[in-house]
Amino acid sequence: MKASSFTRREFLQSGAKLAAGLALGSRLAFAADGAKIFKGRADAVIMIYLPGGVAQQDTWDPKAHTPFTPGMKGSDLLSTCRTICTAADPISLGEGMEQIANFMDHAALIRSLQTSARFGASHVKAQFYAMTGYLEPVGLKPPSIGSVVARSLGPRDPNVPPYIYIGADANPGSNVDKQKAAEFTGPGFYGSAYAPFRVTDPAQGLETLSALATVGRERLDRRLAYLSELSRSAGQDDATAHYLKVIADARRMMDSPVKKAFAFAQEESAETLKAYEPRVASAALRDKSYDYYTRFGHGLLLARRLVESGARFVQVELQYGPFKGFDMHEDGAARMVEMKKQIDGPIAQLLRDLKQRGLLERTLVVIESEFGRTIATDPDRQIDGKAGTEVIGSTEEHDGTRLVIANEKQYGLHGHFSTNHTVALFGGAIRGGTVFGKTADRHPMLPVENPVGLPDIHATIYQALGIPADHSFVTEDRPFYVTKDGKGKAIQTVLA
Repeated sequence: MKASSFTRREFLQSGAKLAAGLALGSRLAFAADGAKIFKGRADAVIMIYLPGGVAQQDTWDPKAHTPFTPGMKGSDLLSTCRTICTAADPISLGEGMEQIANFMDHAALIRSLQTSARFGASHVKAQFYAMTGYLEPVGLKPPSIGSVVARSLGPRDPNVPPYIYIGADANPGSNVDKQKAAEFTGPGFYGSAYAPFRVTDPAQGLETLSALATVGRERLDRRLAYLSELSRSAGQDDATAHYLKVIADARRMMDSPVKKAFAFAQEESAETLKAYEPRVASAALRDKSYDYYTRFGHGLLLARRLVESGARFVQVELQYGPFKGFDMHEDGAARMVEMKKQIDGPIAQLLRDLKQRGLLERTLVVIESEFGRTIATDPDRQIDGKAGTEVIGSTEEHDGTRLVIANEKQYGLHGHFSTNHTVALFGGAIRGGTVFGKTADRHPMLPVENPVGLPDIHATIYQALGIPADHSFVTEDRPFYVTKDGKGKAIQTVLA
């Protein structure tokens, strides 16, 4: 149908299809409703989320290496790898993180993050807590940390979404898990204006940022102007005004730095692209998971380019899948070797690029998981040690003295450990070469110095950006704080 033959109804329908075709929805309403002027040492965040439960003893908080011997006691298994030195003496990391180790003079490790919650076999409840700072049930839908930053600070660039989420499909699993995944990465009661701009596969780009093949830019702008004029003549309510703003924001993005950021395959050197790609050595990982790891590396590269373009908060997630990736319930030692090959180089390259471009001083890089890991459950309690059957609190309470590791398949840190894990911070506002907190050297490896809670971690991130821990927005006629009850305490030791 030619444009000249459009009726008013047909044109309005076409406008609606255009907005839907852009596939950006109300998440492109970049308003900072209620935002105050906050100023921190950092003005952007890249959050690297490694779901599944990263074993801190093999990575950020290494313990004494215990090689496998048939029939060894679980209590003797402290770490499956040797420790390595880093650029910040005397900080050590687990073997296999040699490239990240070169940047520890820009990092702070918080090794004593603990919670009284016991998540048992449930990853999704722990992920909900990690992303929102609130334990279920809450009584309302709390916003994710990305949405908090988006609403509190607004966009750095008016044409770039303040909260961008890269690299994960909807959580594999049940419909309940998928719904929860959307909730704990979403805006909660803030509303769709603060929802993340979602990018599943960075390499695919965003076709929706291009006009239809038959519609030139001038013709598109004439259509949008006509739609706006028709709306004004008919009278606007708030919903209509918001709808038109969504379309206007989507149109601006078509000419914005965001679109250019997706052209990394054409604009980055072959050497840089290779540095962001995974190092798969095991045939066991050459399946669909391999695509996830490639997507993760590309996501980190895209995150750097988006921060260069003016993004405020970019979250990059390694795809979560039950019993895959860091969700290790068997062959833990061998799988950890492979997983480090997937993250060490790409994360180090991100840090290298940020540093070389002068962005690391103003960009806070956060690396976290939903919980840590420990030895498998105690057979004396007659608990099946297989994935998905862990009784709440079972792995946190035993020291492994009665656990026998009969073969190499059982050799690894296979149990969920809600009680404690490590968060790593790099770059903006961080006092480099810092370790905060200490855990016991023997199981169950609980914090023995300076335990802190998740609200304190979030408060530390917020303070780096200049956001007070007791900052709040009103819902249901009461304030809702960015940290639990506004009581999060930033860990000053790790802040510059």
